[in-house]
Formats: sequence, C-alpha cells, structure tokens
Amino acid sequence: MSYWLIIVAMALITFSVRYLLLARSIPVRIGPRLQRLLTYSAPAVLTALWVPIVFFPEDQLAISTTNPYLLGALVAIGLACTRLSTLLVVGLSIGFFVTLQLWVLG
Repeated sequence: MSYWLIIVAMALITFSVRYLLLARSIPVRIGPRLQRLLTYSAPAVLTALWVPIVFFPEDQLAISTTNPYLLGALVAIGLACTRLSTLLVVGLSIGFFVTLQLWVLG
C-alpha cells in the first residue's frame, strides 16, 4: 500500500475525530466523567514520550551515573521544583545536558 495513501487516511481519521468533538454545529457533548478522565491524557502522552528516551537511550535499560539523559531529567525535575519559569528550566536543563553529553562522550 502506498505511504501517501496511509498518510492521507490517517490525516482524515484524525481530522474527523477532532471535528466531531470540536465543531459547534454537531451536538456532541462529553459527560463530566469523561472530561475528568481526559485530563490525564496529556501527562500520559508526555510520559510515553520521555520514559523511553531517558531510561532506554541505547535500547537497553540504563540507570547509571553515566546516562546523561537520566541526569539531565533529574536536573530538570529539580529545577522545576524550585518554581523557576518554564523557559529558564528548559534552558538550564538543556545547557546541563549538552555540557554533560560533551563531558561523558568527549
């Protein structure tokens, strides 16, 4: 099957699902229980993105002091707990990660 056909089909599916829920002309209403459950979707998606990167950087479980991804994540968590601005936390953690990456690999 053509890759372009798959891409277009997935785009149509994604658009139709979002259109059904966001269009004001279609009277679809979400109940309070489902709305409460949907509040967990963003943390779940973000966790699914960062866990493999941090803990499995080379397709193996890497929990050690030589894993710059894990150390960078710990620094980012620590900085975020200090209630700094998000941009500052991101900038400082990226700077720490890059420095650590150069130090460990260099």
